[in-house]
Amino acid sequence: MSPIGEALRAAREEKGLALDRVADETNIAKRYLAALEAEDFGVFPGDPYAIGFLRNYAEYLGLASDDLVATFRNLRIQEQPVPIQELIPRRGLSPLAMGGIAAAAVLVLVVGGVLVFGKRGPAVAEIDPADRAPVEYRLEGASFERRLYEGDALVMSLGSDSYKLLLAKIDDAVTLESPVGSNRLLLGEEGTLDLDRNGVPEFKLLVSDFAKKAPAKGAVIRVEYADPALAAAAAAAAPSAAGSAAAAGAAQPATAPAPVPPPAAEPAAAVSVSGKNAVIFEASKSPYPFVLSVTFRGPCMFRYEIDRRDRDERYYHKGETITVNANNSIRLWASNAQAAKVTIQASGGKSADLDLGGAGEVAVKRISWSQGESGGYALSAADVD
Repeated sequence: MSPIGEALRAAREEKGLALDRVADETNIAKRYLAALEAEDFGVFPGDPYAIGFLRNYAEYLGLASDDLVATFRNLRIQEQPVPIQELIPRRGLSPLAMGGIAAAAVLVLVVGGVLVFGKRGPAVAEIDPADRAPVEYRLEGASFERRLYEGDALVMSLGSDSYKLLLAKIDDAVTLESPVGSNRLLLGEEGTLDLDRNGVPEFKLLVSDFAKKAPAKGAVIRVEYADPALAAAAAAAAPSAAGSAAAAGAAQPATAPAPVPPPAAEPAAAVSVSGKNAVIFEASKSPYPFVLSVTFRGPCMFRYEIDRRDRDERYYHKGETITVNANNSIRLWASNAQAAKVTIQASGGKSADLDLGGAGEVAVKRISWSQGESGGYALSAADVD
């Protein structure tokens, strides 16, 4: 057995975690977790699905996800059969044929050099995040592909629900946040989204272009339906290209992308927290991960703690943004409450804005899940002394 399954199982058992709990906290179906530990990769619809689940599971356990993904890729390469033509001895070429090939190669190099150095492709425009407002797009049709920058988002529909995919970070990889967790993808790597948590991904993600540690250059993100039937239905329901272009052109200059307003059925609800608990979202069955996004309207010292383990503190300037994921709780502290605009996003496209306080006020809040007497759960925000 390779180190993949053994490493996953050993790390889980060392932490005293059962597969049922891991499935709840990672939103990965239990059968897929068991398949990863057993290295039964035939269970997955394809390698991109296995890689996405492997990366998320490894990061949840605190393992080096890049190393395990690299090991998985090497295993899959070794399992590929050798093409029969590679086993058949090749005949040598005559001197005349060799001379012709050499002449053709020289010609190709000369022509290729003229094409490459004589005509360069367009340079990617660098945009300072502080000089632009985040843009929100909508998936219309079977697929979406565009260069996005940190803070940009894509709204996707699944049945009657809407979900938001946020480009949260560009560093050594591209981090995409959604209500069910995060996908950290390298160049050319595919990921998946299982938004309704039924164990079958509905969307595929692909990063087709980005430069490491260069967020000003953005990243080209492709999102498409994983199920051909859903893709066909979305393509049939999409508005015509001419109509979309006309509508976008009327609202924005040709050089600027047209922002997409949030779904009318799920407006952001303003929630004011002062003293006692204020319920933000409710869940009838169990808690689910949520996403906290903060946009700074002015200078502010801001710190946060996620699930009582991950902490960060920084001085932020006007226009900067941060996005973090949490499974159970977030505790935050702001030196200038009015400067921090806080939005909580949950499953099903629901979102709520939290009012931290006035200008110059110091705010300390705790946002956490709790279970009520009726057995249901509520995500609440409260002041902390």
